[in-house]
Amino acid sequence: MLGILLTPLQSRAAGDDAYQADLIQRAEALNLAGQRAWWTLLHYRPGTDGARVISDADDPRFFLAPTGKNDPAAELAATLRAFFNSDPVGGDPQPAQCAFRARYHWLQDMLGFDPQRLPEQPCESFTQWWRMLDVASVTVVFASAYLDNPASLFGHTLLRLDQRDQTERTRLLAHAINYAADDSNSHPLLYAFDGIAGGFQGRFEVQPYYKLVRTYSDLESRDLWEYRLNLTPAQLQRLLEHAWELRDIHFDYYFFRENCAWQLLTLLEAADPTLMLSDRFTLWTLPADTLRLLLEQSGLVGPVHARPARGSSLRRRYLALDAGERRLLRRLRHAPELTLDPAFRDRPAARQALMLELALDERQFRRARSADEAGAPADPGDQWLLKARNRLAVAADPVPITPYATQPETGHASRRLGIGLGQGNGAAFIELNARAAYHDLLEPVAGYTPDAQIEMLDLAVRYYAGGPLALERLTLLDITSLRPFDRLTPRPAWQIHAGWLSAARADCYDCTLFHLGGALGLAAESSWPWRMLWFGLPGLAFESGATPDDGEQAGPSLTVGVLAQPDANWTLKASAFWLNDQWGDSGTTLRAQLQQNLALARDLALQTTWRYQPGWHEFMLGLRVYF
Repeated sequence: MLGILLTPLQSRAAGDDAYQADLIQRAEALNLAGQRAWWTLLHYRPGTDGARVISDADDPRFFLAPTGKNDPAAELAATLRAFFNSDPVGGDPQPAQCAFRARYHWLQDMLGFDPQRLPEQPCESFTQWWRMLDVASVTVVFASAYLDNPASLFGHTLLRLDQRDQTERTRLLAHAINYAADDSNSHPLLYAFDGIAGGFQGRFEVQPYYKLVRTYSDLESRDLWEYRLNLTPAQLQRLLEHAWELRDIHFDYYFFRENCAWQLLTLLEAADPTLMLSDRFTLWTLPADTLRLLLEQSGLVGPVHARPARGSSLRRRYLALDAGERRLLRRLRHAPELTLDPAFRDRPAARQALMLELALDERQFRRARSADEAGAPADPGDQWLLKARNRLAVAADPVPITPYATQPETGHASRRLGIGLGQGNGAAFIELNARAAYHDLLEPVAGYTPDAQIEMLDLAVRYYAGGPLALERLTLLDITSLRPFDRLTPRPAWQIHAGWLSAARADCYDCTLFHLGGALGLAAESSWPWRMLWFGLPGLAFESGATPDDGEQAGPSLTVGVLAQPDANWTLKASAFWLNDQWGDSGTTLRAQLQQNLALARDLALQTTWRYQPGWHEFMLGLRVYF
């Protein structure tokens, strides 16, 4: 009797083994392991030597073969074998058919699984997740740059999963796929090194969209731009199934390349393997550049929608008030009982309503940025303002609310090459310069955060007639924020700089010095005869001299200047830098320059510079090309 019971089980196991072998043999004959669709699902790409293959995924749970990270064929065979059993695998352990839904359906399409010999297993967790999301379309969301966080200097991108029957009013109820680094255990002194060297772990997470909006738009005041993607139902299904496969799977996170923008491209490639996106970026990947690339794909991007930050809304409405109303508002936000004052009550009802709504929003915004509002007791001041607003049966005067950061793809490209001709102390020179990223204050603001500068790896070299080849500058990092001061939401202007500068003089054309400095001050704007941005930045600076005899200087510094914008494509800048040496006996240092930048086209500009420093003055005319 025991032999009779074992025979069917042995026969079925033998049949499974035979069908496994048949599927693997057919997959090899079709070279499925070499197809791009398989490579995108496993995040494979050629290694740096061109002779081997490597997956960007760094979590061993993502692979079913011991050599799966580097062997597409072995991983495909192991995946087919795993589909025949119910052993838990993956980041969220469960049977392979359920853990790797995108792999399963693609291989099923390619090989036509026999449901009798390879029955499809029920995947209740996935089915519940799929129904909960109820996704009808996908939108790429770009969050503008946030200068207070090194990981967000260049902006951030994510994917919003729009549900069926949602409207613009209910978009916040959607979910989003967000890729971010876990930097919670990083030491502050090692933060930059870890980010550059891949010391953080990055993960894809599906989160409620309103939580991300609260972080990026409400708390960090980052304007959002939303780009609807035109994906087919099959592509949408593949994208979601692959997102399911990547849950809790970690990747090494790199600030400059394998970051949020780059990983978003790999997710879209998994949805549509005909897209060739991520390979376009070799050394660094900037979110704005990836948006430009997506817009180059015919028919991929649909309607675009702006979601101004809460801070942008506050500032737009504040600037729409006249001087008297601004004074009233600044008092009202701290003393709600001012609503009883004749100075307030004599204003038209629509203006009162505007000030009341703005005061309420500003109080809530300030409170949200300083602490978590959850569980906080009701604020008596808010209640007073709400009652006063409810007594006004009129709408507030409308104020157009537009983002301060315009659509990122409308700006110049982030990389730059340039050539210049000039004279220094009467000696003619030719300058060649290049910048890896990203934007300076002289360049048109379209597509970038206004009144901000972020430059990395900006290199310039010069050849003097009859003289040496000289390093003019090598900027490692320069971040400048000159947000105009306003009394509603006051924020300082600030700057940090690290790199080598020219210290040329009559007897040393190729002298350079290393400069490291930081400053904190104020910026203010005026409107005559054009928009003028005035700034003063006291700080501290250290400079290591051009020659051993020059020594080092360190002490208080001051940068002052003005930025004039006669036109959207034309910017003028005058600035001076002063350093008082408190270390040695070199006294003070003064450097000044005048610059102008005229954009001839989006990616072409003409720039002139006059510069003075002790023992040296120069003038240069240059052409810059962005790509």
